Amino acid sequence: MIRHDIILASLALAVLCCWIGVIGTWRMQRPMQALHYLALPTGIGAIFLTVAVVLQTGWGSTTAKTIAICAILIVTNAAGAHATARAIRTRQLDHWQGHEQEGVEFIKEDSNA
Repeated sequence: MIRHDIILASLALAVLCCWIGVIGTWRMQRPMQALHYLALPTGIGAIFLTVAVVLQTGWGSTTAKTIAICAILIVTNAAGAHATARAIRTRQLDHWQGHEQEGVEFIKEDSNA
C-alpha cells in the first residue's frame, strides 16, 4: 500500500513539474527567460516519472529503457536550450556572436603567438 502511494506521489510530482514549466514558460515576457522553465519537466519531471516506473514494474527492460530516456532528456535539454537561445539571438540581431558593447567578456588573443 505504501508503495502504491509513493508511485502516485511520484506521478503527481511529475505532473506538477510539467504544469509549473508550462505556467512559467507562459508567464515569461522574453523567450530567453522562458527557456529556463523547460528544464523543470525534462529534468526533474522525468526523474519522478522514472522513479514511478521503477517502483511499478521493478527492474527489467522497461525500467532500463525509461532510465535511458530520462538520461537522454536530461543531457539533451542543455544542448537544445543552447541551440534555441542561439536561434533566438540570431533572429533578433542577425548574428549570434557577442560584442564588447554588450558587456560580454572576451579572452584577448596574444599577438605574439
